[in-house]
Amino acid sequence: DEGELTTVGQDGFIRVWNFEAIDAADSVDDTGLLEVEPMNELQVGKNVSLNFMSKVHDNGQPIWYAQHIAEFLVFCFALQTRDPECLYTFHSGRIEAVSVSPVTYLMATTALDRSVRIYDFISNRQLSEIQFKQGGTALMWAPRVVNPKGGLIAVGFEDGVVRIIEIYDPKGLAALRGRTNIGNTEINLKQAFKPHTSAVTALAYEQNGDVLATGSKDKTVFFFAVEEKYEPIGFIHVPGPVQALQWSPPSHVESMLLILCENGFVLQVPAPVPEEQDTASTYQIKNLPTQYFHFYSIKSRIKVKYSPAEEFHQEKEKARLEWIKQQQEMGKDIEEEPEEEPEEEPLPPLYIPEEPSPILCGFYSAPGKFWLSLSGLEMEKAAEDIEDPNAYNIEEVKQKEEYERIMKEAEDKKSKKREELTALREEFLFLLQKNQELPKHMQLHRDVCLFFINHLP
Repeated sequence: DEGELTTVGQDGFIRVWNFEAIDAADSVDDTGLLEVEPMNELQVGKNVSLNFMSKVHDNGQPIWYAQHIAEFLVFCFALQTRDPECLYTFHSGRIEAVSVSPVTYLMATTALDRSVRIYDFISNRQLSEIQFKQGGTALMWAPRVVNPKGGLIAVGFEDGVVRIIEIYDPKGLAALRGRTNIGNTEINLKQAFKPHTSAVTALAYEQNGDVLATGSKDKTVFFFAVEEKYEPIGFIHVPGPVQALQWSPPSHVESMLLILCENGFVLQVPAPVPEEQDTASTYQIKNLPTQYFHFYSIKSRIKVKYSPAEEFHQEKEKARLEWIKQQQEMGKDIEEEPEEEPEEEPLPPLYIPEEPSPILCGFYSAPGKFWLSLSGLEMEKAAEDIEDPNAYNIEEVKQKEEYERIMKEAEDKKSKKREELTALREEFLFLLQKNQELPKHMQLHRDVCLFFINHLP
């Protein structure tokens, strides 16, 4: 392009070369090698490995797109005679979750490429991003009742971890409510915890901001008390992988959580009260009142009352007999009956699915009422989640702590018994020594038995 050659490398550099200089270069020795300096270069990142570039034209200006093979990110560059500049980076594959700031025109997204990104959708700019070790599967911007500045975001990941991140301006300027110095926006990890053993699929803050509920493919819903540091309240088991969570709106008298499962189950539970939960040995909540609803495919209840093809043949036969009767009344002989049309093939049997249609989403409409959206009859089997064998979720940690406490108590009892036995043994040896110091006629021998008699009054 304009006498320039552009290359990408696995060292994370994009380099621009003078094509004419390379084409006219000649080796000075027999090795056939010649060292040439690039005209310009841009290091995309320290851990970036580039392997592909493609050029497009935007308003007559060439724009190059480069792919990062390690995390499947795409970078956009402007390469001309001026220095190369990174314009945009994008998620790879589909975006798993998106949420909009409650106070300004910022948007957060996450995907399985292990990144969380913040965008200003008014200026169409990405402000910042942060990378993690697992792909993001759920995301929710904390409401203003939780964080008035609008800077907190809860993110769920495919390994069951939930992270609370905070966006801010390191210079202390207004990066959220206004658009001043939006390029300085940074992301900070505030807290991380692991309530689930599989991918987190749903996050929901209670209407008053006191409770955060998290749902997962591991068929559990975990509740956290929203404070400066999120504290676990407990979890409940549900009959299927969690698809979505929806808290009741302020119009409802009681705060209720709608739990939507992939396999057609819908549950409604009240917000748990932290003070009423005993988490000494386990975080499982066993006394939370729960309403169950199970929704099946509508086709499973359809009954075939008649076949449209059969009804058509019956009407046609009735018309043929009526025509024959009219001909006979007129004294005409019927030599040949009208040719019958070929029979239609029977309708295929009605398909009745064994499993109900999976639920996609749902929401409250009025107190005591909610709406659901269900998908088609076919449902692909989800791929197995990749899980870190060294990672423990919150309940596993609690159970491990309880097991260690019981084992410690048993070990303490055994140690105490050992000390008592040691003291008795030392006392026995002391008595043996005193016995040997007595005159022989007063010593006790091994064949002598002593009986202690307790005289009761």
